[in-house]
Amino acid sequence: LAYMAENPADDLTLEIKPWQKGDQLLAMITSNEVNMSATPITNAFMLYNKGIDIQLVNVAVWGMLYVLSPEDSVQSVADLKGKQVSVTGQGGIHDLVFRHLLIQNGVDPDKDLEIIYLDLPEASAKLATGELKYAVLNEPNSSMATLNARKGGVELKRVLDLQEEWQKVTGQEKARIPQAGFVVLNSEQLGKNAVAKFQERFSAATEWVNNNPAEAGPIVEKHFEWMKAPAVEQSLQYARLNPEWAADCQEEIEAFFTELSKTAPPEALGGKLPDAEFYFQP
Repeated sequence: LAYMAENPADDLTLEIKPWQKGDQLLAMITSNEVNMSATPITNAFMLYNKGIDIQLVNVAVWGMLYVLSPEDSVQSVADLKGKQVSVTGQGGIHDLVFRHLLIQNGVDPDKDLEIIYLDLPEASAKLATGELKYAVLNEPNSSMATLNARKGGVELKRVLDLQEEWQKVTGQEKARIPQAGFVVLNSEQLGKNAVAKFQERFSAATEWVNNNPAEAGPIVEKHFEWMKAPAVEQSLQYARLNPEWAADCQEEIEAFFTELSKTAPPEALGGKLPDAEFYFQP
């Protein structure tokens, strides 16, 4: 998005409105303040199931969740028994995926370890000081935490890649976690043409960003000041930024959430899987 804003297209006007908390996003969507929004896929499910006129346009990022630690003792999900692990957003996608992986590896998330809920900056800060030994972080937060900790002489490692762990528990070596994407509000009002142009420009911008991480960092920081350029540069190799039309991966999205619903409470996914109308048809 930052690259698109820096390189405006004649046929697509873009105004970026950053959000940082789920309730802020919800307010922007329900008040029709935006035409499109980036969102975790679980949020999109819940909004759609509440009757809000949104459709999923794409999945933009896949499985960029990692367990970070300064220690080497954890090499599998089962090794987290007895540990204290920070997770962001109780009941959100990070929490649901992490709990699912624990349960499927024979670890009781409520008895066999201690899960504490901290927001991303707090978890990053505690990892950097050594007060916290394990945290589930996404990108670019895991890269920010790594760089901040290094300043204090603490070397953090991505000891577990949760997408790889997902592949192990499902027995599917190519399984991916559809983590977040873009939704369109009132698509008939905006028009298919505008959405198609957005996806086309977004895909081209993604390709440039993935191929030019050092140049991308300062551009991102300019538009999203909490995302520092060095962390953005480092994070791109772990971010799995690969936008695909949601309609083209409906089956994959449904397979993932069907598996997740084995352990996730129904209300966390909005009560049910959305019907075919949820997927924007290009």
